[in-house]
Amino acid sequence: MSNFDFVDDLAKLDATYAECEPAEKKEFEDLPAGRYQVFIDRLYLDRAKTSKRLLLKWELVVAVGPYKERRIFRNNTLETADNLRWLKTDLQTAGTVLGALSELPGQLEPLIGVMLDVTVSIKGSGDQAKTNVYLNKSIDRDASAAAPTGSSSKQGASSGLSRF
Repeated sequence: MSNFDFVDDLAKLDATYAECEPAEKKEFEDLPAGRYQVFIDRLYLDRAKTSKRLLLKWELVVAVGPYKERRIFRNNTLETADNLRWLKTDLQTAGTVLGALSELPGQLEPLIGVMLDVTVSIKGSGDQAKTNVYLNKSIDRDASAAAPTGSSSKQGASSGLSRF
């Protein structure tokens, strides 16, 4: 389906669009380096925009503390043996062991809501800053604690909040 397939639907909203004011933009400081307790909000396969490399995209949400509800993003590139070693480590940290990589799509949904301890590391500064996210360990939930819920609808991926 092309973006042009939506022109008729968009045209019906032209008058409303012309009359509305832009929403107020919110500025957020980058999440500082440190350790965070997060839950997996979305986890899905995608391709890199420019290289088209296969990626596993993690959207994590800070569960506690002053940065509660802030998002942390992590990608695993799925291309080389070294990439796959890191993927395997991350999946095992989150509680999933795969017999074959082709099982991955069916194992993503059960990971939604899993609590993790992560480290955010920032190297460099300004426009040259590079952020890395490391999954340290899974955090066991008290049996009485409810899993976080969200409202995403990315098909076949998760039940978390939207991508952006």
